[in-house]
This record gives sequence, C-alpha cells and structure tokens, in this order.
Amino acid sequence: MPHWHAYTYTGHTRPPDREARDPNSPTPPLVVADWPRKPRSMLAGTFTAVDDAMGWLAKQLADTPPLTTAIAPELIIGYARERLTQEPGDQVTRYYTAGSYACRDLVRCPPAGPCPDPPEGAGR
Repeated sequence: MPHWHAYTYTGHTRPPDREARDPNSPTPPLVVADWPRKPRSMLAGTFTAVDDAMGWLAKQLADTPPLTTAIAPELIIGYARERLTQEPGDQVTRYYTAGSYACRDLVRCPPAGPCPDPPEGAGR
C-alpha cells in the first residue's frame, strides 16, 4: 500500500552535517532516504492519501510559517501535491522562520522497506 511518512524538526539553525549523518541524532538527514533510520520521535505521522498528507503539511506551514520573504505556503503546497503523485514521491520542505529552522518532510515509504510505521492493512 503506497503511503508517506511525515517527519518534523525545528531548531535554532540548520544542524551541522555531522549531526545530520548520525542516525541517532534527532536532526534531519542529508539524504531523504535516511529518515527511517532517524529517531522515531521525529516521525509525526503516516498517510495513505495525498490529501491527508497535504492537510498535514498545510497545518505545519500555518503553525510554523516561513519568513515572509520565502516561497509562499500556497506555492509549497501546490508543488508538494505534484511531487507526491510522481516518482520518487517525496517532498522536502525546509525553511527559516522568524526565529528557527524548520523541516517538514513527507517521504514515500519504499516498497522494500524499512517501514517505521506501517499503516493498517499494509501487511508488513
């Protein structure tokens, strides 16, 4: 069953690469495919429908808005919707806010796994 995992991170600034490479560090990875190896506490949800994933991302952008000089949230949502329906089906949303660095990524779970949070009926 195709599905996406949502991951979040909020910090004062972009983490150093050495932390991003460390699977035990609660920081966003450099490579999107490495998200399932990060601490489970960073997993914010699992979605089997694009509309549900988009609802989550829209809420995240509303709750933690990017700087006004950044790409508008409406454009991010439109782009994300297209990305999730194409290969590889990932959406990387990383931006600065008025006082932090935010990461709100949606990652399509690869059919071969590993799957950190299988949806009901996925048979994993």
